[in-house]
Amino acid sequence: MAAQIKHISHKLIDSLSDGVFSIALTLLGLDVVGVVSEVSHSDDLNAALLDHWPTFLSYALGFLVLFSMWYGYHALGQYVEGTNAHIVWNHGITMAWVALIPFGVALLAENLNTPNQKWGVFYFGVCLFGQFWTNVIAFPFIGFKFKINFTEDCPYPAKKLRKVLPILWGIGALWGIVLVPLALINSWVALIGFAIFVLLQANPIKSYERIIPTLIKKV
Repeated sequence: MAAQIKHISHKLIDSLSDGVFSIALTLLGLDVVGVVSEVSHSDDLNAALLDHWPTFLSYALGFLVLFSMWYGYHALGQYVEGTNAHIVWNHGITMAWVALIPFGVALLAENLNTPNQKWGVFYFGVCLFGQFWTNVIAFPFIGFKFKINFTEDCPYPAKKLRKVLPILWGIGALWGIVLVPLALINSWVALIGFAIFVLLQANPIKSYERIIPTLIKKV
């Protein structure tokens, strides 16, 4: 039997992902730090800080996005065992979207309360929901090869959970399909919708415990 190179450990993916999340979270703070020099030269520091409310609002929303993504990423990822090329690249594409979140946040911060607000909200939404869209688009091509193995302590049947994951991606993609184009019609309504979506992801374990058993009964 010919010797074969084994697939990389899932721990390596986790190490890389944690590094990407850490850098992205750090980059979010650069815009906030960047206002210090400007406001410090103002006659009224507090008023100057208030004038930069788009920067602070965008930072808060961006932090919630990234940290909830990290939380949800590991909530189910802790039960994944082993890898293959499709799993590795799926994680890689997810990291590509994670790395873009600071870009979306910076666009949002610079364009809130300006004539370009709708586009700032629009592109922030693209960064927010991009991972769901790419997962859904890619699944028909790699779905049958996307064989994920789960550890024995996984609380759900592995065969059922494999079928549920694409549905979870589809739910996120559907939110994006509705909310992102809405940004071009009413950017504030879309932004509130983004915030609601992010808050619903803030406790992924509770969300998964509510949604996954229901979906398992239907697949």
